[in-house]
Parts: sequence; C-alpha cells; structure tokens
Amino acid sequence: MNVTVVLADDEPLILKGLSKLIAWEEHGVSLIGFACDGQELLDLIEERKPDIVISDISMPHLTGIDIIKEVKRRSLPCKVIFISAYQEFAYARDAISYGAVDYLVKPVRKSDLEDVVARTISLIREENEEDRLRSKLDHLERKNRDDEMGGWLEQLAEGTLSEQSEGYRYLRQKLKGPLHAVGVARIDPAGNDNGRWPAETQKLVEFAILNIVHESMETFGPGYSFVKAGSYVFAVSCEEPDLPAQLAETIKQNVMNFLKLKVSVGVGEPVRNLSQLMLSRKQAELALSMTYFAGLNRVIPYRKLEPRKDREKELFALESEIIRALTGGSWEDARSKMGTLLQVVESAAIGNRQLAVSTCFSALLHIVQEVKKAEVPISDWGFDIQHLQNRLEQYETYGALCDGVYDMLQELFDRIGDNPAGKEQKLIARVIQYIDEHYMDDISLESVAAIAFMNPYYFSSFFKKQMKRNFKQYVTDLRMEQAMQLLKHTDMMVYEIAEKVGYNNARHFSDMFKKQTGKLPQEYKNALRD
Repeated sequence: MNVTVVLADDEPLILKGLSKLIAWEEHGVSLIGFACDGQELLDLIEERKPDIVISDISMPHLTGIDIIKEVKRRSLPCKVIFISAYQEFAYARDAISYGAVDYLVKPVRKSDLEDVVARTISLIREENEEDRLRSKLDHLERKNRDDEMGGWLEQLAEGTLSEQSEGYRYLRQKLKGPLHAVGVARIDPAGNDNGRWPAETQKLVEFAILNIVHESMETFGPGYSFVKAGSYVFAVSCEEPDLPAQLAETIKQNVMNFLKLKVSVGVGEPVRNLSQLMLSRKQAELALSMTYFAGLNRVIPYRKLEPRKDREKELFALESEIIRALTGGSWEDARSKMGTLLQVVESAAIGNRQLAVSTCFSALLHIVQEVKKAEVPISDWGFDIQHLQNRLEQYETYGALCDGVYDMLQELFDRIGDNPAGKEQKLIARVIQYIDEHYMDDISLESVAAIAFMNPYYFSSFFKKQMKRNFKQYVTDLRMEQAMQLLKHTDMMVYEIAEKVGYNNARHFSDMFKKQTGKLPQEYKNALRD
C-alpha cells in the first residue's frame, strides 16, 4: 500500500525541514504536495486526495480547525496531523475532538514524526480492512436477500406463495405496481456456441446474464429475477403496460452487446394483482414457445391464439397440385404451391410445433409416395422416408423447416428424369461441400445422409461408390489434413486443435492422429521444426 502525504506550513524553512526530516519512502510514503496557507491546503486536499495531511495548526486564511471541519463536511478521505507551538497546546488538543489523529509540538523531533506517521498508516490500513470486510458483508447480505427474493418470486410465479407469508408481504411492499408483468429469457439454441460449453463456463454465463437482467431492470422500475432450468425469469413493477416489452428488448440487446449471445424473450401481459403473477408467467412461457414460428433472437409479447380450423381438404388439394407440377416437370409451380401449403400449415397449427411438424411430414410422405407411383422416370437412391420425420423435428424454427422442405422438394424434383448419373454427381458435390463446411462439428453418417435425403444404408453405399472410400474414413482424412495444417502454421495447443477439427476428447484425437500419420501431434510439430 503506497500512502500519499501533503505537508503544510506558512514557514518555508519549516516546510523544507519536514520534507527532509525522515526518509518518507522507507515508510512507504510519497510526498505529493506542499501548501503555505490554509486555503491553498484545502484546495490541494480537494484536488489530490492525499491519505495524510501534516499541517501547522495556525495557518493564514484558514485555521487548522477550519480545515478539519471542511474535510469532514466534504467527506474528504484523509487523516490530519497537526503541528503546534507550545503555547498552542490547548488549541491543538481541541483539534483532536474534531477528528485530528494527533498533534506534534514544535520543534518536531524525527522519532515523534516517524511514530505518528506509522500509527496513522496503521489506522488507515485497519479502516481499509474494515471497509473491505463491511463491503463484503454488505455484498453477502444483498446476495442472500436477492437469493431469498428470487426464491419468493419463483414461488409467487408458480402460484405456491401464500398471501399470508412473509415473502408475499415483502414482495408486495417492494413491487407496488400498479401493474406487474413477467418475462422469460432463454439462450437461443441456434446462432450461439453454447452447446459445447463446460459446466464451469455455463455457470459463469448464467451469473453474467442474471447480472445483466438485474442491471437492465434498474432503469425501468423495481423488479426481481431468478434462474430455473436454463430460463431467466424476471418480474417488473410498472405504471405503463408497454414497459415490460421495452425492458425485454433492453435485456436482449445488453446480452448481445456484452456477451455476444442471442436470446429470445417472452413477455406476459401485465396484471394488477400481485397474486395473479402466475398468469403472466404462463403467458410469458407460452410467448417464448412461439419462437419456433416467430423466429429466434426476438422479444415476443403474449397474444391470445385463435381457435384452430380444419383445413385438411385445402391441404389435400394443394398436395395434389404439387404432385401434378412435379410429374409435369414444372418446378416453379411446384415450389409456389408448396409455399402456399406451408402457409396453410402454419395457420392451421396455431403455435403448436409438433402439429406443424407432423402435418408437413404427412404432406411430404403423400407427395413422395404419389410421385413414385406416377409414370415418370425417377432414380431410386432410397429417398429417406423412414427418417423424414426426425429430420423435420430437428429444425429449430418453422422458417428453417420451410427451407428444409423446399430442399427436399428440390431433391425429389431432381430425381425425376432420364440421367441419374449426372444428378448423382450434383448430389455428391453437395454432400462433400456440406462435410467440408461442418467437419469440425459432431457429424455422423446418419446426419449427412439426412442432408442427402437418403436413408443411411443407401447413403453409405452411394458415398463409397462415388468417393472410393467410406464416409467415416473420408471425414477422418479431412480432419487429419486440417490438423496437420494447424500444427504447421499455428501455435495452438493440441487440445485446441482437437476441438477445432471436431474432437471433444484430445486423447482420442492424438490416437487417431498417430494412427493416421505414425506420430503423435506434438511429435509431428517438433519434427517440423527440425
């Protein structure tokens, strides 16, 4: 700890003598200023914020008592030691009652100055430690209270907090309304790299997002939050019904700005009675589930869904038109009718993800089966009907599912014709491009077969026929080639390279690398330097 000191005396010789009386630096002290009158001293204290002031008690313009009173009034964090002549003894003693640490009688002796400086430094350290401990205790107390508040809020939002309980009374006192609303935020499943985070990183991110939620609420009104099952639930008290959605937008933007993470936020309707907060929470959860249709990285206010209508006849008619367009060789017409069909499916599903998926599956299944029955030449590479529904269920949004359906329809259309060999070349090129772009991910034969819209058995045979090696060996070869380039041209650690080329386990990566090249990764890197 480096302590700073300002010296003051209206006699320049005394001031110079004080500056040389002791070896200040040996005591861990830096002299940062000198003053020759009371007003100059007070300005210097205000400007430089010294830890200690050593001053003559009888100064022009402002007396020592005036100075120490101003120090207290302005809350300037410094300790004051006065120097007094013998005849000012009683006056200096009075200064102690105003907060001076001590006083020294002129002429000042070296040992007395060293002693009072040492005692003052010790006092500063003790107070700093007390402040640190007090701050820590305050932080723990606030954290415990926040945890307690979060627990009460969770119970209230789930409808299990009694109105007669201490928690309910406390929340009602803090959340005065007149309106109360709940929002629920969640990290988006796509567009983030959170799928491979270790548990410690997930904990840190959870803590960081919760802090962002807390800080965002401070500018909007009283509110509290808690985390449950990966969801960040917050309740805010407000006067305007639009404020919860504005807060949700602020939270979304702050999480992106500070953590570079995309989140979606559902917001329930405001309620007037705090006991109805459970209703707003359910609405927020329902709104958040609509990300499948509304899209990710959005704030979604709750809206009441319309009753579902039976649109089976309309869907069947559109399927028939798509089949006629495909078998008649009209791709644009087939795609246009599929767009209309997907709009009808979304309208008919009314927020039900599973219903949307199963309806699209049924429509595609009917279309594929009818095309195969039609009298048109079609290459049979085993279009993957068996895994079609699983494929459709993997899309995180309805928009992504629609894009996937268009791809499947395009693939089906491309298989209609007289030149299957040319179409095989186009397909294998698309597959290789996908592998090249995703080899660092957890890809498998099944996942890539789904990209080609083939069942795994057909795809394995097709891939080996086209590439003259099996799928697993191709991916391993590609990963090892990329690993060798990284070992050659970067200073990345082996475990970092392992992750970069698609291996979660560095030991497994090293074993595969040695099997492929005859050397462990570090041996390979060392050999490049020789």
